[in-house]
Amino acid sequence: MSKVSNVSEGSQLQVIIMAAGLGSRLKDLTTVTPKALIVAGDRPLIDYALAFSRAAGAQRQIVVSGFCHVDVAARVAKVAPDAVIAENTEFKKGNLLSMLAGQTALEPGDFLLMNTDHIYRPSIADVVKRACTGTEITAFCDYDRTLGADDMKVGLDKDKRVAAMAKTLPTWDCGYVGMTFVPAARRADYLAAAHRTREELGEATHVESILVHLAKQGQPPIIADISGHGWLEIDEPHERAAADVVLAREHWWA
Repeated sequence: MSKVSNVSEGSQLQVIIMAAGLGSRLKDLTTVTPKALIVAGDRPLIDYALAFSRAAGAQRQIVVSGFCHVDVAARVAKVAPDAVIAENTEFKKGNLLSMLAGQTALEPGDFLLMNTDHIYRPSIADVVKRACTGTEITAFCDYDRTLGADDMKVGLDKDKRVAAMAKTLPTWDCGYVGMTFVPAARRADYLAAAHRTREELGEATHVESILVHLAKQGQPPIIADISGHGWLEIDEPHERAAADVVLAREHWWA
């Protein structure tokens, strides 16, 4: 495990981009192509994640690949030659293992955790950049989506901190948008919770379970609201097709 800094304010922001998954819900699109390299709006998904994280202030980018590791690494080397590549050889399990693979490449400082199948509007980068100057573990959420069965729901406590998070919550307050900020001063807490979550729930669990564990331990994360901007998630073929239409019209990250 990498050394943990006790300095938050003014420290280097890093990003871990989880790009290891199979993307099986994309069906034929990911039979031989990793999800990170699926093209939307004429660019692979990983390109958007790299561009967004840089705009949000990330000075060090760590991409965790798994399925078709060599192909993903080659694309990252082409568009972001300074990025660090980490490999999750257990990519068929939960993405908590991708976060743990990525954290071994972290240097002291804060980090932002991202998925690779989300395309965010450029305006969201400013919201994230401001939130990443804070000193608390922060889950990025929005209130302006209609959440379906596959969306991650978030229940908040009376102080509007994370109390519960699951796709199956019967009632909720907002939706998680696939990003978490971990300040340097809280890295030890976050990573300890990650290892305890792995022990308790197994290797097939997902990183959102870490936030739930922290809440249960009396350390509930705060949220940062990105409502009003809009973003795209590419989980199924019709979502990729819809993203093509939006990106052709609006030219995000052109």
